Amino acid sequence: MTTHGLLVENHQGQNFLLTTESCPKTKTHRLVVLQHIGDTWEPVTGMQAQSCRESVIGAFVDFFVDMCRVLNSTGSESERVSGSTPRSRRARARAKAKSQPNLWNTR
Repeated sequence: MTTHGLLVENHQGQNFLLTTESCPKTKTHRLVVLQHIGDTWEPVTGMQAQSCRESVIGAFVDFFVDMCRVLNSTGSESERVSGSTPRSRRARARAKAKSQPNLWNTR
């Protein structure tokens, strides 16, 4: 299997992909966000690029924290330390204001 990135959908149903892109000049990689438009993935550009990238990275961090929580809870009851894994930003926001949904959902 090959991982192409993290697929994220916002509440308007738009799909975004957080992935990496090679920079031949600097011989490094950088994070980019692509938006699914029609049948193609187009780079997010312009003024919305930075805020979109930050939101998608935030969704990735929330997903990663949730994965850590799941992996931490797979042991027996005696091995687990309840409350040791901090709640993700998304979970805290949900608990604080259930009427305000997170703008980004991971798939």
